[in-house]
Formats: sequence, C-alpha cells, structure tokens
Amino acid sequence: MFSKKRQWGFDWSELITGIIFLIAAYFVTVAPRLALSSIVIIFAISAIVRGVTTLSSYQAMRETIGQLARVSLVIAILDIIVGFIFLAHITTGVLLLSYLFAFWFLIDSINGLITARHLRLFGAGYYWLSVILNILGIIAALILVLNPLLSMVSLSFMVSIYFLIFGLNYLMIAFARKQ
Repeated sequence: MFSKKRQWGFDWSELITGIIFLIAAYFVTVAPRLALSSIVIIFAISAIVRGVTTLSSYQAMRETIGQLARVSLVIAILDIIVGFIFLAHITTGVLLLSYLFAFWFLIDSINGLITARHLRLFGAGYYWLSVILNILGIIAALILVLNPLLSMVSLSFMVSIYFLIFGLNYLMIAFARKQ
C-alpha cells in the first residue's frame, strides 16, 4: 500500500515510437530514390519524438536506475536539438546525414545498453533481447562511421534496418512494461 516501487504499466509512448520507426522502415525500403531527403525529415521527426519520449520517462528511469538516467536526459535533449536543426536545414541534413546518423545510431545504442537493466524487472528475455538489439545497433553504427562512402551508397538500406531494429525494440519495451 505504501510501497515506493514504481508501477510501470503499458508504455504508449514507446509503442507509438516503435510504430513510427516501423512505418519509416517500410517507407525507406519501398521508395529508396525518394528516400534521401525524406530520410532527413523522418530522421528529424523521429529524433524529436524519441527525445520527447525519453524526457517523458525520465523520472521513472531515475527511480529505477538512479543517476545513470542523466545519460538518457542528455541524449533526449540532443535528439530534440538535432531534430529541429535537420528540419530547418534539409540540404545540410542530407550532406551531414551519413555521419550524424552513424553517431546518433551509436549514441542511442549505447544509451539502450546503459538503461536496459531496468528490463530485468519484466523478465530476463526482455533484457537480453534489448541487449542484443542494441549491440546490433552499435555494430551497424561502427560500419557507418568507418566507411562514410559506403554509408551514403547504402544509406537507405541502413536507415531501414535502423528503424526496424529500434522500432521492434521500442515495441518490445512497451509490452514488457505492461507486466
């Protein structure tokens, strides 16, 4: 009755983020020629949505993992700033996308690893699935950073994979928190 332990419940913001990311993955896959400028816009909106989503769960994360939640707070603010910059300067976004995307991918994957331990509350399977998805994210980010020409040539494919991986991860988190 007087327990300070947080009750999570189904996480609608994670569900919505996951659905947006899965829709983005589909769009990039079916229209790769039109995708580059659109990717900048999708990237910007996704970064803003992800930043807002992370900000909305900051207090719960802080109660669960303590001071490590500050990393999520900083990343959320950076996500929002990058999103607004890309919306304001689409041409610049296209030019910088390969590097910024790689670093955003890397940062979000590291953040996912840092905050994954709260998923142990919902079952070891959720925790390990999140860890595996975030490690895959780090590997993809390193490929993008180490070979920017490959990144630009295969950006549509890589973006689709990114949105798919993180979309599935966000959906899994939404359902995991229901328990």
